[in-house]
Amino acid sequence: MFDKKTPEQNLRRRFHRLLLEKRKGSSLPKTIFPKAKQKHAFKQHAPSLIFLKKTIPFVLIGGILIGVFYTTFFSNFFIISKVSLEKNGEAVSGTQLAPFLDKLKGKNLLFVNTDSLTTEIEQTFKNQVLIARIKKSYPHKVIVKVEEYPAILNLKVITQEKIQKFVINQIGYSILENTEQKDIPTLIWKTDKPVPAGKSTIIDKEKLTPIIDGFTKFKDIFGMKIIEGEWKKVERELHLKTEKNFYVWLDLTADIDTQLMKLKKSLAKLDIYKEPLEYIDLRISGGENEKVIFKRKR
Repeated sequence: MFDKKTPEQNLRRRFHRLLLEKRKGSSLPKTIFPKAKQKHAFKQHAPSLIFLKKTIPFVLIGGILIGVFYTTFFSNFFIISKVSLEKNGEAVSGTQLAPFLDKLKGKNLLFVNTDSLTTEIEQTFKNQVLIARIKKSYPHKVIVKVEEYPAILNLKVITQEKIQKFVINQIGYSILENTEQKDIPTLIWKTDKPVPAGKSTIIDKEKLTPIIDGFTKFKDIFGMKIIEGEWKKVERELHLKTEKNFYVWLDLTADIDTQLMKLKKSLAKLDIYKEPLEYIDLRISGGENEKVIFKRKR
């Protein structure tokens, strides 16, 4: 037997079915809304993130530039605090260059012009410094390397008042006073007036060169040491005292080599190593067959 339903029941059933179908049709997965919200939030913040990514490199670069600028111009990082001097390859201190070098302290090492300083040193100390080189040692040190004219002669100036001692360099400039150096010749100069105190050029280079040639070349040719020499300034002569205790007289206006070779040619007749000689005079020239003038000791 079929259960007959009233029209009201059928209408109510249809209403419930429609309501269920509507609910099913309108229901969505739970995950849809969060994703939609995330996309919406990303769209809102995307411009800020892009701006931040573009800005960070510029901020970093700007910070670096500011740091470099401050370190270079305002900090003490590159300020010169130490200046060392090397002469002829050796570190030295307490020289005439010290006041000049002290002026470098406190300056910015980055802006020190080494070329102009080199020129200034060579001009200021032209009688002493042959070559100058300046090297920067970062962050705050300067190394000054100089090559000086070498000391080549001890000069002893004798007057009635006193005896003066000087050390003469290669161009005749006095680099030391009241002292002598070993391993360089000693020259005596007897004169009426003492040499003024203070460093100066005592013997002109043109006059000094033949004097040094007389010392060195005699020793090289004859293998005989020179004890000392005497400079006859007015006569323009050099008298060398040998280890055999005789003198060799040289004319400083004539060629030194020519005079010494004349003596060398005469060795077969004049044994300077055994003869008891008082002096040998090489000043007189008389052609190819010139004779060597000498005097034996009595």
